[in-house]
Amino acid sequence: MGENFGSNKANVSLCYSSPISSQYLEEIQSNIRVRPIPWEGYVRANLITTEEASLIKTIEKLPKDKSVAIIAKDSDIYAAKLIGILSRITRDDVVKYILSLVGDFASDSPEFRESLLGLKDPQTFDVLTKLLDKPDEQTHLLSIKALITLIGQSSDDKSAVKLALAYISKKLASSPNANLQDIAVQAYSSLLQVKKFRPLFWESRNEIVPSLIKILNASQGNLQLQYYTLLVFWLVTFEKQPAADVVTEFDLVPTLLNITKNSVKEKIVRLAVATLVNTINNASKVSVPALLSHSCLELVKTLAERKWTDEELIEDLDFLKTTLQEAFDSMTTFDEYGSEIIGKNLKWSPPHRSETFWKENIGKFKEGDWKILKALSNIITSSQDPVTLAVGSNDVSRIISELPESLKVFEKLGTKVKIMELMNHPDSDVRYEALKATQTFIAHSFK
Repeated sequence: MGENFGSNKANVSLCYSSPISSQYLEEIQSNIRVRPIPWEGYVRANLITTEEASLIKTIEKLPKDKSVAIIAKDSDIYAAKLIGILSRITRDDVVKYILSLVGDFASDSPEFRESLLGLKDPQTFDVLTKLLDKPDEQTHLLSIKALITLIGQSSDDKSAVKLALAYISKKLASSPNANLQDIAVQAYSSLLQVKKFRPLFWESRNEIVPSLIKILNASQGNLQLQYYTLLVFWLVTFEKQPAADVVTEFDLVPTLLNITKNSVKEKIVRLAVATLVNTINNASKVSVPALLSHSCLELVKTLAERKWTDEELIEDLDFLKTTLQEAFDSMTTFDEYGSEIIGKNLKWSPPHRSETFWKENIGKFKEGDWKILKALSNIITSSQDPVTLAVGSNDVSRIISELPESLKVFEKLGTKVKIMELMNHPDSDVRYEALKATQTFIAHSFK
């Protein structure tokens, strides 16, 4: 797949498409091709017909360009016969060989691809998706390659997309095998080039996204894997809901900033930065505060001083710097506090220890049905970071002291129980702040 995707400030160009490129899969296919298959014996056993055997043998030993030309000329016949074989035969050697042909020729011959999509009985997608139920992993991978190649050309087969996504998520992206992860993220990115498939992808985000973030955090040494995983997030964040969700539900900002800060490859930095730009363009209300809370402005200023060769990266860094600087300059103290809450990144910034801040802003914690307070409670109950837990416990104590009616809200949210548990935390600062907050809970319970 090419890397010149066009500016973030325009919509994504979806005119490009390419099959999955995997050395691991190519080696599987190479091994399949060199194994002799006794076609005449299968004819005598009535597993395939004489015509089917003849069609396969016609192209079996030919160079690729000549076999593609024959397939293109007789595409309807080859499509019907090859899918027909896959729909009825169970022998693994034949299934894998035919699948390999179907996947390759679907990529190389537009005529064959159209013939496959035009089949009605059996329908190509039905045959390929059913093969995902077989126990053989190689059969699965070859089926996925063919499916992904064809799905992008199909206007309405959402069921095949859902089945492909489910398989990729459960069997490939979640695998510890980097080769399977690589196939998964390439398949995802191929599907996401088609705008109408993005909502289907995002419907399964709870199954899909955690494994992708895990891949990102562990793939620093595997540049192709990291690149295609970033590409998935870049493509999906052209849509408003995913752009917001990756920030609020999946806390992707710290991961993207870490990659941007530490990657030595410009194309990796470019995609990470471009994804951040997408989140601002499509979900600025949550993205900008989160970026500010994670010190993105300081990082962008540093990055902007480097000598980059990619003009769009330079433009995106300038956009981030300008946008974040304007937002920072207009922030009130409570806005700064709110950005930490939205970014789920509490730190010992001045507001947390300022008596004036709590007295002047305490009423704002009641706004929006206790929106900020509930977000604070969620951070305390879900975070594993010691600094965040210590600061959050401090804030709970401050809020209850200034606004006693908040105590019942915290109790309903389970915050009190969590903070009492934190008194046994291994970090001394967390234990200290949790003890103070617990004492505040007890003191105000009897008022």
